[in-house]
Amino acid sequence: MNIKSATVYGLFGVFEHTVTFNPNGITFIHSCNGIGKTVFLKLIVYVLKGDIDKLTEMPFDRLDISFDDDTNLIIENDETPILIQMQKNELEEELTSEELQELKDITLISAERTTIRKNDGRLMYALDAYLEELEDDFLTAKEETAIDINDVTIDYDLGDDEIESMLRDLKSKTDYMQNAGLRITVPVELRLPPSRYDINKSHDKYLRLTEALKRYVDSNYSLAESIVVYQDIVNSFFTNKKMRIVNGRIIVSAPDKENLSLETLSSGEKQILIMFYRVLFQAEPSSLVIIDEPEISLHVSWQQRIGTVLNDICRLRDLQIVIATHSPQIIHDMWDLANELRPDRA
Repeated sequence: MNIKSATVYGLFGVFEHTVTFNPNGITFIHSCNGIGKTVFLKLIVYVLKGDIDKLTEMPFDRLDISFDDDTNLIIENDETPILIQMQKNELEEELTSEELQELKDITLISAERTTIRKNDGRLMYALDAYLEELEDDFLTAKEETAIDINDVTIDYDLGDDEIESMLRDLKSKTDYMQNAGLRITVPVELRLPPSRYDINKSHDKYLRLTEALKRYVDSNYSLAESIVVYQDIVNSFFTNKKMRIVNGRIIVSAPDKENLSLETLSSGEKQILIMFYRVLFQAEPSSLVIIDEPEISLHVSWQQRIGTVLNDICRLRDLQIVIATHSPQIIHDMWDLANELRPDRA
């Protein structure tokens, strides 16, 4: 379910803004300072995270969010307690915090993205935290690369032709995953891909191999794809440096030099690493991603490329991405996808 539009009334008691969302890619929001661009986006975040306490504290009267299934979410903050209801076909139903969280996954990449607060309350450099997270996820996936069919139990059967077709598809996916450093091994008595004769001779084993590989690919393909795409994107921005992910660790090198400490990277290079990490590794497929001021520390030439790259990721992961910016270079040649919030009073 994608968002079609959002309208806020009485923002700071005076402003009314509407944003029309691109259903299949990027939406830009731009405005002058002080009329509530960031606050408007935070309202959407708090709604989809079901954070009713923070919603109640925000300076607005009403927020309407329309979805592409013809439902309308209405939040009225001039009521006590706050009124939250879903409307469809003239029927209204009040929603709980838990029901709000089920509407659509959301990721907020704020302008203050270089540090994060851990669960224990301490601040940490975001890039260090993401490096730990990536290495942990990779090592977990690598532990599963030795495919074991002995513990696989299934309650269905497939024809030999179906097994052959599925294993060919799974073989192509696991071959791609090798580009991320995830190389599988299968039991020595089995071949991948098998011939029809192999399957006919050992039908049960190949049926269980099909199930085991499917589980492995379902669990880890997105991680592998993210690693490959992440490397390609980062290296398309970096100049005279190359980024690789080896055993889940990010390594940056320069020509004829040893590996560089990430501390030696420019602030713009760190911004690229952080933003695209969060979009590729942390945003769920078919979710909403909000990025506030992606232009921070980026050269104009990099700003002009951001939209195109993010649009490609939208298609790859079926994302809606909303970008709030003060930079016309970020919007570049996509002004048809831009919404200007004007300082007109409601």
